[in-house]
Amino acid sequence: MSSDIATIVYSYFFVGVALLGGISLIAKHTIKKHTESIEDKLARIEYALFNDGQTGLINKVDQLIENQLAIKIDVEVMKARAESKPRTRAK
Repeated sequence: MSSDIATIVYSYFFVGVALLGGISLIAKHTIKKHTESIEDKLARIEYALFNDGQTGLINKVDQLIENQLAIKIDVEVMKARAESKPRTRAK
């Protein structure tokens, strides 16, 4: 009698493990299928940001900041020159 109970327990145990394994395989496949499009979009975003170190979005923003600083310096120089010129009256 006890061997029959042990056989039943082991049988149910292995059936349960097989079912859980099958469910996990199906879940893994389903999750991978649904996340492929997200991975593709993420890859495109990363390429746009960092593509070759010269034309990426981050590099363009850095260039804009550098240009803005250069323009700011040029404006300050022009203001200083305008203030240093003697003003003459127009007749």
